[in-house]
Amino acid sequence: MMKRNPFPGTFTILSAIIFMTLLFSGCAETDKPSNSDKKIPEQTDTADIETTDDAVNTDPSELQDNPNYKLKTIDMSKNDKERLAEKVFTVMESCRSIYEEIETEDVYNVVLEENIVHRIIAQIAGEGFSVICGSRDGNMKNYERVDNCLKKAQKGKTAETDFYSVNINGIFRYYKLTFKEKRLYVTFVSATYDKNGKPKVQQMEKIQAYAWEYTEKGWLIWEKALSRNPEMDMHIFYRILPLPEKCWEIGEKCINPVNYFGNNLFLTDWDEGSMEKIEFNDLFDSLYLMETGLKPEKERYERGIPGEEFENIVGKYFHITVEQLQQYAAYNEETGTYPWIAVNGWNRVPQMKPFPEVVSYTENADGTLSVCVEAIYVEEGRDCLFRHVVTLNQEENGDYKYLGNKIDWENAYRVPAYKARKDF
Repeated sequence: MMKRNPFPGTFTILSAIIFMTLLFSGCAETDKPSNSDKKIPEQTDTADIETTDDAVNTDPSELQDNPNYKLKTIDMSKNDKERLAEKVFTVMESCRSIYEEIETEDVYNVVLEENIVHRIIAQIAGEGFSVICGSRDGNMKNYERVDNCLKKAQKGKTAETDFYSVNINGIFRYYKLTFKEKRLYVTFVSATYDKNGKPKVQQMEKIQAYAWEYTEKGWLIWEKALSRNPEMDMHIFYRILPLPEKCWEIGEKCINPVNYFGNNLFLTDWDEGSMEKIEFNDLFDSLYLMETGLKPEKERYERGIPGEEFENIVGKYFHITVEQLQQYAAYNEETGTYPWIAVNGWNRVPQMKPFPEVVSYTENADGTLSVCVEAIYVEEGRDCLFRHVVTLNQEENGDYKYLGNKIDWENAYRVPAYKARKDF
C-alpha cells in the first residue's frame, strides 16, 4: 500500500491553530503555565447550569421523577471555546510530525500502532502535560499534579488541573477538572482531523458531574449524570496513580488477553491438581490470539480443532499431558479433533464484563509468581468487582505458564457468571 500523508498541503500558522482533533482519552495539566494555557473564566454558579436530556431515549415520567438522570451542562462563551480549541490544537500541532508517519487510505478510520500512540504521549508529556494512553496499557505521564489536585479536592478545597488522553484511533481528548466545595466541573474537548487534514472539534462541553470519587487504588471516577442502567452508563474512569512496570508487563502478556469473556480461566478456583475445572475448548480462543495475534476462524474450525494444533497451543501455556488434555477437552479419536464452537450471542451469558488490572505481584521462594488481579467494572463505577490471584511460572525463554487461580470469594462483590458454550 502506498504511504499517504493524511495531512496534505502546508499548514499555515492559522490552520495549525485550528488543527488537530484526535483526542480520545487525554490528560493534560493546566497547573503548568504555557503560552497556550490561558485562564478561562469558570461559570460554576448554580444559576449558570442548564439541565439538558442526555442522548438516550427515556420515559419522560422517569426523568421527571429523578432530575439526576439529566446532564447538567454549563454554557461557555465563544471566547472560551476558541481558547480551548487553541490550547488543544497547539498540543496536537506539536505531535503532527509523528502522526504524519502513519499509512492510511481513510482518515475517518485511522488505526494507529501502539508505538505511535506512545510516541505521541511521550511528546505531550515532554512539554510538561499530564497524559495517558486510551488503551489503558501504561501509567499516566506527569501524574503528580493531577494527584495533588485530587487530594486537595477530597478535603473540600478549591482545586484545578487538566490532562490529555490519546487512543489508537488518533483521537485526542482533553479534560479540565475544576473542584469547588467537593463538586466537580468538567470541561471536555475531543478533536480529530477532517478529510483535508485539518483539525476540527468533535465535541466540546462543560458539565457539573453528578458524582466523583478518587479511590484509594488511584482511580479517578466520575459519573456525568446518574446512570439508568449498565447499557446507558455515564461513568468515566482514569487511573492516576502509577503501577509497577512489571504489573503492566504481566497484564499485557497473560492476563488481559484472557480477561473474563468467553472462558472461565479466571472465574473459578483451580490448580495443577484440578485442571479439569478449566474449559479448555472455550479458552482456546484466547490462547490462539496470544499465539498468533488473530482470532480463530469459524470456517476453519467448524468441524473441530486438529488434535496436534490444539495440544501444541494449550501445552505452551500449561503443564499438562496430552492424555489429560484429551480427557478434559473431549478429544474425538475418530476425527482426531477437539470440539470447538465460535462465540455467538446465543451461547454466552448476557452481561456486562469487567476488565482485569494487575495491581501487584509476589515472587515466591519456588520461583513462581503470585499475581494479584482486580476486576474493574466501569458500568457500576467499581474499581474492584472481585479480586483473584493467578499463579504463574516464567520459563527460561520468558514465556509464562498458568499454574492456578484463586478468587477472594469472601470479599467479592460479584463474580461474572459463566456457562460453557457446549452447554447452551
